[in-house]
Amino acid sequence: MRDFFVKIAVKLGLYEPIVNILNRHIEKKEAKAVKARGLEVLQLVDDILSKRGVKPFFCFGLLLGAYRDKGFIPYDYDLDIGMLASERPDNILEIMKENGFELWKQSYLEDDKRITVEQFKYQDVPVDFYYFFDIDENTIATIVPFRHEYKDWKEANRTDGFPSVMVPLKRTTFSRYDFLGKKFYLPDCAHEWLTDIYGENYMTPVKNWSFEGVKTCRQSYPVRQYRNLELVEQLKKKNNK
Repeated sequence: MRDFFVKIAVKLGLYEPIVNILNRHIEKKEAKAVKARGLEVLQLVDDILSKRGVKPFFCFGLLLGAYRDKGFIPYDYDLDIGMLASERPDNILEIMKENGFELWKQSYLEDDKRITVEQFKYQDVPVDFYYFFDIDENTIATIVPFRHEYKDWKEANRTDGFPSVMVPLKRTTFSRYDFLGKKFYLPDCAHEWLTDIYGENYMTPVKNWSFEGVKTCRQSYPVRQYRNLELVEQLKKKNNK
């Protein structure tokens, strides 16, 4: 039934505006959840991973809020956590599930099946894990996915995948810094990262900023990736048993 209505909406040119309206509604609800419980969830993620030798660090909107706003960006609707791909525990899905996190999305590159992003939800707070890969001795990079240019997400996943950008950043160390009275890992070159991602004027808030169609990122390289739908469905079935 869902696929039937999607096809009709696409034919009528209504699919994108409908999705945009629904997403805005969802994002407003999630932004309230982040504001209310974000710090609690961050502390839980840090506790879970730190005791396993992993340094989960702030990136993207979470890093920008910590550095510029000294807290969460008011309209941010998820928690962006970076992790070195080499540190990702093989059993991270089991670890997160045991601690109350539900896997929502998992993205990967088709060529080598490398997992690039995993989105979990803890109650109603979205947490995105961005994995950072080695590029050379001075550079690491992560990959940011977007919606398909014109296809429904299920059709996109069956065909040419989702447009994405690979974002290279300076290799750095990570130290604990104060964030709302707690200590979390941030990149030691946060200013340089934020400048490379958002441009030199990153201290000026831009509510609807997006990688999509906005060329403020100094360097980004187009790639395409897919979602691991089978894994997510398997986990949901197990959880419902």
